[in-house]
Amino acid sequence: MRWLLLPLKDIMVLRYHNLIQNQPLFQALTGLGLTEFDELVGTILPCYTAAEKKRLNRPDRQRVVGGGPDFELEARDQILLTTVWLRQCPTLEALGCLFGISDTTAGRYIRRILPLVETAGLDTMRMPDPGRKRRRHLSDLLQETPELALIIDAFGQSA
Repeated sequence: MRWLLLPLKDIMVLRYHNLIQNQPLFQALTGLGLTEFDELVGTILPCYTAAEKKRLNRPDRQRVVGGGPDFELEARDQILLTTVWLRQCPTLEALGCLFGISDTTAGRYIRRILPLVETAGLDTMRMPDPGRKRRRHLSDLLQETPELALIIDAFGQSA
């Protein structure tokens, strides 16, 4: 299993623009087809924009709007991350590895996007939660999703 020995920094292939090239992998990770996911994004994005505007304009904010670091993932990829989390039940560490972000950042994105998914009435895509201690680790995801292991293996190859 050579792909498990890759440095974690090399495992950052899960972005919308990468996954749309491999529809079977996209379907396996999200449980949605590309059209369904695009409709989900179309539904959630206006709510996301409004929630961000409200968050950035709150009266107790310490920085001016535009201050502070930018998000590591664009809104579409944050929705993708949350969808993968809802469907695959991975640990935040595994999710962070796959998206090339920290586990803390992955959790922050989920906390932002999940209420928007629920408000839109789309939380039916959630799989039964196995509980915090039973979430899937990266090795489990790679073993159960061979397409993902092949993509990561190819991504980690040096030219």
